[in-house]
Amino acid sequence: MITVLTLNPSVDRSYVLEDFALGKVQRAKSVTATAGGKGLNVSRVISTLGGTVSCLGFLGGFTGGFIKQELAACNLIDCFTPIHGTTRICMNFRDDKGLSTEVLESGPDILPEELERFEQQLRRNIKRTKILVGSGSLAKGIPTDYYGKIARICKAAEVRFILDSSGESLRMAIKEQPFLVKPNEEELEYITGMKIKTVDDAFTSSSLLLQLGAENVCVSMGRSGMILNGSLGQFVVRVPNIAVTNTVGCGDSLVSGLAYALYKNYKVAEVLKFANACALSNAVHSGVGQVNAEQVKRFTKEVHVQAYVSKKTNRIMVQCPLK
Repeated sequence: MITVLTLNPSVDRSYVLEDFALGKVQRAKSVTATAGGKGLNVSRVISTLGGTVSCLGFLGGFTGGFIKQELAACNLIDCFTPIHGTTRICMNFRDDKGLSTEVLESGPDILPEELERFEQQLRRNIKRTKILVGSGSLAKGIPTDYYGKIARICKAAEVRFILDSSGESLRMAIKEQPFLVKPNEEELEYITGMKIKTVDDAFTSSSLLLQLGAENVCVSMGRSGMILNGSLGQFVVRVPNIAVTNTVGCGDSLVSGLAYALYKNYKVAEVLKFANACALSNAVHSGVGQVNAEQVKRFTKEVHVQAYVSKKTNRIMVQCPLK
């Protein structure tokens, strides 16, 4: 089973307006509401791909009830911890010109006893978990180093921990040796203080994360593809040029593909192709965290993976063949 953590979920409400302006009454042309948070996006995609997903995190209030309904509709296993507070709402206002304005609530404070109940649930779940994904920000009241604690729990249970976070929570987790971390270029630059302009730069910077403790580092680089650096090898991934409808959720879909393919014991090159195909499928849909399984199969054939060759040394930097 794959377990996915969403430690700061939300109800995401999207409003489409003719013309957004401050200080005026606005009438929405359309309104949509979805269960949000990076972990829930990851969970939906894995379920769409055919995986069994157990969802952990914190839910409370009427918004928490809405998310529970969404979990059931998506055939996701609900192992969320109930809390006294109300799950946050995040709003997006988009006008006909394509301009977008977001209002993000910070969310409820998680009480110590609620965090303890969550951890008890996590330890129960981990006994039947092969891959655990931690995705997104931490709610208020959760220590900044908490992903590091989860990494230790996973390591003790011999569970592969995939982490997609940013800032200090990611930095502090790396030293606890997570199996794989997936920063984008900006997030990697924040941690290392190094500018990333080339693939060589990405490998140099990601190698610093390996020295700090990460076992593998996947760096997502948008239209430039992705690199993998670590115990699984050193590879460069190139993706085809496509007409992009939506970039929001592409990173979450990529993480979903990594988790699902690793769970299915795909060979490394196929893991990378599949994960990037999931991101491409999300990019051609208007919704967030939406992929089409047949489309993913087609895109997989258009993604290219090759061993990394440093331009500085002109040597292949990985000795193992593509597996």
